[in-house]
Amino acid sequence: MGAERGDEAQAAILWHLRASAEPLRESFLYERVRSDGVDISGDDFIAVLLRLQVEGHVRMDPVHDEVHDPAPFEPRFWRIIG
Repeated sequence: MGAERGDEAQAAILWHLRASAEPLRESFLYERVRSDGVDISGDDFIAVLLRLQVEGHVRMDPVHDEVHDPAPFEPRFWRIIG
């Protein structure tokens, strides 16, 4: 993943999380970012989310339900911090 694509994905992720004002399911957030024209693979998308989590920008809330999202996604919700 190029730095420019990662930056574009990061900006789109943060925008959608702020705009939603509630946690978004990982696979749903991915589809929203892709619909903005960000060309990123699922694995690279997860990598951006995890980097944002390490940097303290987002938090992940695991969900223990029976819904199975397609790989590489898991039933996790992401929320903006602050």
